[in-house]
Amino acid sequence: MAHITVNKTGTQPVLEIYVVGDTTNSLVIPCMQDITIGNSTGVYSFTAFCSQDAKKLTTPGDNSVDINVVVDDTAFFGDAVAVADSAPRLGVMGLSQNKVEVTFKLYWAGKTALTTDALTTGNGFITSVAPTVSPDAPIWMSPMTIAVNGSMTTGRAG
Repeated sequence: MAHITVNKTGTQPVLEIYVVGDTTNSLVIPCMQDITIGNSTGVYSFTAFCSQDAKKLTTPGDNSVDINVVVDDTAFFGDAVAVADSAPRLGVMGLSQNKVEVTFKLYWAGKTALTTDALTTGNGFITSVAPTVSPDAPIWMSPMTIAVNGSMTTGRAG
């Protein structure tokens, strides 16, 4: 049984975000603390007189990628010298506040030119951004959710 290892150099997860339609200007989210990929397929239950047990049907799923990040000045607030209206220019806050639809690529165990590692992709909106800091934790941290618009795909990158 193979394991997906993320604690060695080059094997950490990589999250790339693009404005939908832009395939060249990616915003790479640095310093992710944790990631949760959620796939919640809905289920409708019903009963009928012809059976003593409840019946089930699947309904559309609600997919999301939830992340906690260390707030990086450039990635979070945008890079003023990046291409106009690109993900790097807008940053996480700009993409969220302006309700810009994004394409994301989450490489589960690093990204190399010939990677065959697990990859999750899709489109969605960045939401739930809430930077916080305190005297006991003196570095800005923020949750960030990509609310997936439609389906997401998980498979091999290669």
